[in-house]
Amino acid sequence: MTPIRHDLGGYAYDPGLRFAGNGVVSLPDRVIDQAILREPLPFKEGCIALERHFDAAGIPLGSLCGLEVRLPATLSLSDFVSFNDVYMGQLDTWGLLRHGVSPLTRTNVSPVHEAPSEPTLAAISYVSERPARQPTYVISGIAELPSGGSYPQEVLRTGETTPDALHEKASLIVDVLERHLETLGLQWAPSDTVNLYSAHDLTHMVSDLLATRRHSPSYGLLWHNAAPPVVDLELEIDLRRYGHVGWID
Repeated sequence: MTPIRHDLGGYAYDPGLRFAGNGVVSLPDRVIDQAILREPLPFKEGCIALERHFDAAGIPLGSLCGLEVRLPATLSLSDFVSFNDVYMGQLDTWGLLRHGVSPLTRTNVSPVHEAPSEPTLAAISYVSERPARQPTYVISGIAELPSGGSYPQEVLRTGETTPDALHEKASLIVDVLERHLETLGLQWAPSDTVNLYSAHDLTHMVSDLLATRRHSPSYGLLWHNAAPPVVDLELEIDLRRYGHVGWID
């Protein structure tokens, strides 16, 4: 499968779920940048802050290609669907849906400590118009579910948290990440940012796994003490390569 060009947005995307694409990659003479909210804001307020930031910088809303959300807790499937309805409504208001689905990437996790009282917006990815030495990209957060698999039926080793089970789950996730990169025409590079999200401290295990795959990140694996968005998932990993990282005050 080849990624779908979104010329207006300045990126190509690999379709995934209704509420999120598998990944996005910059088109020629475009760069994907990240802007982190200095303090995560309730989702609606965060969207307003995003709009103001884009207006002030002269960035078109159509260049938005990824959102990072923090949740108050690990959600049931029905609660997750309800949040996605709100989320999709916002993207529809912005005119960002394509054929009724979202091409944008998304990572949504629940912090173990000091979780917000409601869903918040933590960071965004967007496309800027300038040349780059290499393609920039974002891969959505992946949990231990085969690509295209049904939740919760196909969650790998549901409820198991032994070292062997967690290693198998992480191996599956890396397999899926590799396929998403391949679809975007990319290869894993040492300079890429690798984020691990789990309530389990799996830093050493995942670092060793990446080393065996020759994927060790030059600047280290970044562990976030946060759980995946829905019950029965133990870890999530995403990948990123940005041109620039800035802040939204």
